[in-house]
Amino acid sequence: MTFLAPLWLALAGVAAAGVVALHLIASRRPPSAPFPTARFVPEGDARAVTRTARPADLLLLAIRASALLLLGAAFARPVLRLGGVTAARVVVVDRSRSALADAGDSARALWRPGDGLVLFDSSARRIISAEADSLRHMRPVGARGALSPALIAAIRAARAIAPRADSAELILVSPVTLDEVDSATSVILAQWRGRIRVIRTAAATPVVPVVTLESSRPDDGLRPAIAALAAGTAVSGDRAIVRVIRHPPVASDSAAALEGSAVVHWPEAHGTDPHASGVWAGNVTLVAPLWSLPLAGTGRAVARWADGRPAAFERAFGRGCMRTVGVGPPFAGDVALQPSFVALARQLLGP
Repeated sequence: MTFLAPLWLALAGVAAAGVVALHLIASRRPPSAPFPTARFVPEGDARAVTRTARPADLLLLAIRASALLLLGAAFARPVLRLGGVTAARVVVVDRSRSALADAGDSARALWRPGDGLVLFDSSARRIISAEADSLRHMRPVGARGALSPALIAAIRAARAIAPRADSAELILVSPVTLDEVDSATSVILAQWRGRIRVIRTAAATPVVPVVTLESSRPDDGLRPAIAALAAGTAVSGDRAIVRVIRHPPVASDSAAALEGSAVVHWPEAHGTDPHASGVWAGNVTLVAPLWSLPLAGTGRAVARWADGRPAAFERAFGRGCMRTVGVGPPFAGDVALQPSFVALARQLLGP
């Protein structure tokens, strides 16, 4: 047996020793007896300290000391070790569209009886029975991976198996692609106090965006960035249609999202006085004179300004998604031609 907070045992021992000391040095009123000449003595409280060879009220003393020691032991959080287990493990396996079948093979080689098991894609599920069969028959699904729900499920699984271990280890089996990480991932990850081991597996074939810009202006500021994206697009991969519209979404745009397209509403900026701003999306940061366009609606933030305000958000819509971007490059200058803006556009126009 071990104690997670042994300091309480020490405090209980000190308190019990104090109770014993106070019990042994307690003063007692001497017995009274009638004495005729005592009427001439002024009235007062008479006490005397005497030594005794044998302490009195030993049962009461034992009850007091035992109560303090038991209270300290309770606060010390005793943990009983079973079977010599000192460390528990939680295996988190990626079965999203970013992973291949080898993620299940790697997890099956790592998993051992008694470990916690969490499977995740866009959501996470803790497996509490037939774990080996679940890993054997695991296949990737078409949903996007999300690490945040997986980490929350792993923390809950660790709490469930914590009484039989004094530490926990998180084993993440995943390709850990960029689209699986959001702004809450690092915050949730900081709550894990034990060891973390990442087993990087092969990533699935990337999804290649086919971006089309629906704009009647030949000098549209997004055209150079989209042309640069098309020139740097990988040849192999699954194709995904990304429609960039400059006008408010209409019924045909919603229908395209329902069928699986990514519809990006990127309105045009109006005015001549943009402000120097910083915007962040994924692992890309851009600092330049930019317009901050108002965003209508709600969704998951995919880009933020330097002060934390959302600069773009998206929401699932049928088999596709609708995305709104509030970052406007200036009409004059070469901001839209800079590599940093092209990298930002790649993040905002990704499928």
